[in-house]
Amino acid sequence: MRVKQIKYVIFALICMCVTPLITHAECDYQRLAELSRLASNVQLSYTYSEENGFQITMTNLTNDLYATNIYGQRIDGGAERVFEAVSGSYNYDIYSNDSNCPGEFLLRKSINLPVRNSYSYYDECKQYPNFKYCQMWSNISVTHEQFMEELEQYKGNVEEMKDQLTTEKVSIFDTLLEVLGANWFMFVFLGVVVLLTLIIFFVKKKHK
Repeated sequence: MRVKQIKYVIFALICMCVTPLITHAECDYQRLAELSRLASNVQLSYTYSEENGFQITMTNLTNDLYATNIYGQRIDGGAERVFEAVSGSYNYDIYSNDSNCPGEFLLRKSINLPVRNSYSYYDECKQYPNFKYCQMWSNISVTHEQFMEELEQYKGNVEEMKDQLTTEKVSIFDTLLEVLGANWFMFVFLGVVVLLTLIIFFVKKKHK
């Protein structure tokens, strides 16, 4: 009987010693808070080029974390990640990769890629890139007929502005000719005075 009691006592002592170790190894609030802070530092950005299209870059995903994309594919941390993409919204869920908190969901990161304006591919937009419906990343919701109708109006305004500029240039030139014609004697006189002054200056300088 005493032997059993001694065994129970020894077993209880062992449990008391092991329990703090198990508790310490659990995923506590402080560790989760630290992992959440690391997850909040994960950054998403995008670039666009005609050759490669959209590319999403994920940075600051440490080894303590991993992410999943909209298809559920796992993205391990530890390095910068680059993904090909198209226009639209993308969500990435960040999870803990810590051995004490495996698979704990931390937060979601999202990024929106702009939609390319389909009219920007038109030859008319290459000729008139400043037309309001030709902006590359504008969200345009007009019909083809409305696009062409307003483009014709825009063309007319552009040609009218060109004509106005040409008229203004011709007008300035004509005004200058009128001033010269009306005061030709004065300009000739001033020219002669300036010429004589220069001749006298260089003669005196030569004699010195």
